[in-house]
Amino acid sequence: MDSLQSNVLGENTLALRPALTISVIMLLEICFIVVLAIGVAALFWFMVRQSSEKIVRQYRQIAQQLQLDLTEPTPQLAGFIRAEPFVHGVYRQREISISVPGKGLQNTRQIETIIKVKVDDESFTWQITATGLLGGFRQRDSGSKQRWLSGDSLFDAAIDVRTNDDVQFARIFHSDRLALLTKALKGSKATIALRGGVLSFAEFGLIAEDAKRERFLEMAELICDVAEAVEGR
Repeated sequence: MDSLQSNVLGENTLALRPALTISVIMLLEICFIVVLAIGVAALFWFMVRQSSEKIVRQYRQIAQQLQLDLTEPTPQLAGFIRAEPFVHGVYRQREISISVPGKGLQNTRQIETIIKVKVDDESFTWQITATGLLGGFRQRDSGSKQRWLSGDSLFDAAIDVRTNDDVQFARIFHSDRLALLTKALKGSKATIALRGGVLSFAEFGLIAEDAKRERFLEMAELICDVAEAVEGR
């Protein structure tokens, strides 16, 4: 009788072994997935943190060089969502800001950084980009204005200008200023626009490197020069 019970118990144990083996494998797989997910999340958090620190350092230098105020928002979701810093204040006797908008170009995920300055002219409107597919996409913001042509074939081949006042634009932008615009925009992913009394320079990307910071410092000077020209100074 005892021998029969032992045989039955042994058979039951053998029958349970495959099920136990499968359970152990599933548990190990779940543990591996959890550990992998934690590792990926930690790597993503580290990358966001490093990126944020690089950007903040650049904005601190901009604020110091231009003597502007710096705002550093608090990171969200324990640092998983980067809060973009921005500088603002008065430079060359006019209001100015450098920031990243909440939405990208045409409400897409394309991130761009924008310089804005106040101009005392709310009726004059224009927008300038490099020619090409991307420039045409950006010019959708120009309100279907006709393209202005300078008569300089090299400039017109490189730069796309849309304005609501051809005569005023031609008066302000003589050949030397057109050359500066060509240098600033040709082959770039940038736009210079005047709309509603705000003159802006927008370019794809974030200010995370020294070269990008120097580029935006140069464009801040150019934008202020253009603003003074628009106001007739």
